[in-house]
Amino acid sequence: MTDFSRRYRQKQIEDAIKGEVRLKLHEILPLLSKNRLTSLASSMGLHGRSKMNKSELEAALPPYLLDVNHLEFVLLMSREDEFRFYLDLLHEPYIQNDEITPGVCRYLMALGILFSFFNEDKLYFVIPEEVKGAHRQLDWDRIVRIRARQQLVLRYVEVTINLYGVCRPELLIDIFNEQNDHNLSMSELEEICEIHLVRMQTFQWIHGYLASDYFELDDLQEFHGLLMNIQNKPRYVPDKEELLKHADDLYYEKTPQLMQLRMYILNQLCDDSELVDEIISDIQLACSMEEPLQEIIHELERRNIAFESMDQVKRFADLVVEVYNNTRLWSNCGYTPIEMRALTGASVNRPVPGQRVVPLKVGRNEPCPCGSGLKHKKCSGK
Repeated sequence: MTDFSRRYRQKQIEDAIKGEVRLKLHEILPLLSKNRLTSLASSMGLHGRSKMNKSELEAALPPYLLDVNHLEFVLLMSREDEFRFYLDLLHEPYIQNDEITPGVCRYLMALGILFSFFNEDKLYFVIPEEVKGAHRQLDWDRIVRIRARQQLVLRYVEVTINLYGVCRPELLIDIFNEQNDHNLSMSELEEICEIHLVRMQTFQWIHGYLASDYFELDDLQEFHGLLMNIQNKPRYVPDKEELLKHADDLYYEKTPQLMQLRMYILNQLCDDSELVDEIISDIQLACSMEEPLQEIIHELERRNIAFESMDQVKRFADLVVEVYNNTRLWSNCGYTPIEMRALTGASVNRPVPGQRVVPLKVGRNEPCPCGSGLKHKKCSGK
């Protein structure tokens, strides 16, 4: 088991009910602490919860937890991995799995749809039988239809955030309608974004733009700098299949230049292929965020990988420049520097010490800010 596996298992154990697995809500609620019950009551908006004792909370919660409108809301708001896990559990009394990440189940647990148990050194996950009964009252066809539409729109929002950093909603609508049969309106886009921003998302509204959550609302200097930088530049809009790959914020194009750099590091500097893949991932991200060359070299230094000669340094730097020139940039509206030069005749920028358009906020291999204990790039709850 890796360090990350151990960390998220420990987090799951801390959150789990200790003891024999229970399948009924009226058996589960008495096993929860008063703080946990109060937290559930708070998420339900239960009035007077602060004055209730533990027994009163146990009695008051079920009508809220089993309300079909509440269940429908949870399912429409759930992310794909959460939704799939919910569906898997619907058809089983419980699932035993020691490797479910906190991000997959934290949301469902916080809203009383899912509970976990730790018994005889194993983790179990349960949807109470009463919740399954409420599920059978749902208009499932309607939920699936609404959810599919909302998730598709959200994927396009994620695409524009990942490719461009910032985007006018009108442009997103134009791209969506060009690639899909059922047109998206401004009111529908705004409604879907408003609903899903109840949860933490990777996007936000800033001055009428859809923008990455990278930008801090109390300091918009970089936001305005990016807007100035992209004025009058064309937008990179690939076909639908390629475009939607960018909805995954871990996706990047494995260009020939990136693979050449990988082979050089593997052959000359480090023969650990798994570690080299991590380095390449971090270098690609650093290039996409236009980090200075010294920061990219730091990706090697922090892993105790040293150059043996100035020739190696020069070769590495030359390869990084080629990677950068073939990396999609927010400042180029999703185009690479090479592509932008071909389109506009402008010179290709090169990463030099001190040059930075948008600095890195959280490294892919740093701990995720959500507190799961996982690497940022591997955490489902970020």
